[in-house]
Amino acid sequence: MKKVIFYLLENPTPANEAGVLFQEKLACEKIVEAWQNKQRVLVACQDQAQAERIDEYLWQLDTNNFVPHNLAGEGLKGGSPVEICWPQKRSSGARHLLINLQQQFPEFAGVYRDIIDFVPVDDQQKSLARERYKAYKEAGFNLKTIPITC
Repeated sequence: MKKVIFYLLENPTPANEAGVLFQEKLACEKIVEAWQNKQRVLVACQDQAQAERIDEYLWQLDTNNFVPHNLAGEGLKGGSPVEICWPQKRSSGARHLLINLQQQFPEFAGVYRDIIDFVPVDDQQKSLARERYKAYKEAGFNLKTIPITC
């Protein structure tokens, strides 16, 4: 069964000193968990700047949480186990899990069985998340929400 887990962020949290948003940090935690469970992951970012923040954050993790990753178009053919893309630079390799940080519904979502998405506190972002929720539902995904207190 295809499923999407939405993490509902309940408190506004500012970006850290490196500009990493709470949902980006949470996404990185989910990337580490997936990698430790031997899953290949695609991280779909809103833009190149966000992709580069995620890339840099993953490089800063301690060695126990190291995740082989690359930005789309870099590295070996088929990419690393974790590949980070944005709309102008898509991945071509097969992955188990999609972590969506884009504001819109990813048109390629249908090829994934498991997706992680986020509902930020900001009203405009929350509205966009509701639209994605509806689109996932219409695409036949089983939906689950998990509240996260920042």
